[in-house]
Amino acid sequence: MIMAGLRRSRQLSLFALLLVLSFPVILPATENAGVGKLLAPGQAAPVSSLTAIDDAEHEFPVAGVWNLVFFWSLFCHSCIEEMPTVQARLADLGETGPEVFFVSLDTARMQKALINFCRLRDLKHTVLMERVASDSYEVADKWGVVMTPSVFIVNPAGEVAWASQGPLDIDRFFASFAEMAKPTASAASSCEGH
Repeated sequence: MIMAGLRRSRQLSLFALLLVLSFPVILPATENAGVGKLLAPGQAAPVSSLTAIDDAEHEFPVAGVWNLVFFWSLFCHSCIEEMPTVQARLADLGETGPEVFFVSLDTARMQKALINFCRLRDLKHTVLMERVASDSYEVADKWGVVMTPSVFIVNPAGEVAWASQGPLDIDRFFASFAEMAKPTASAASSCEGH
């Protein structure tokens, strides 16, 4: 009887854990005045620098090219399911795809777990580790990230061209990117004959 109770207790605990992991991660509010308002299309994307899981420092978004900035967490079920699919779709774009930065809100204290996660899922894109500055995130707060996933497309001029938070509609995302990244008619005609 005691063993049956312990099994039932473990099953309930596992169920509770799975229930929590099935929702996007909502970040705690901070007193920073800029927090909570997701950057919108047309706004300048803040240029930042973070350390990748391989300990290399990266500045992003990269000027002059399209960028994808994907804020996520190991504790975000949607993120974990979406990232490999996003990577596979990015591979289909090849050279015409954006620079990609997966920004983990788990910080450097979770570096080993992040490395293992990326290895198990064969993630090839840059995975950066967020830093905490006193009671707020150093980078995510500048972008207005309040939940994961939060995904941005930044155009070559350094402006946010597309923003979303919560589970990502991957087909809509890639259709939007394809439309935005099309060369303009004047740029295409100026290349004719060369």
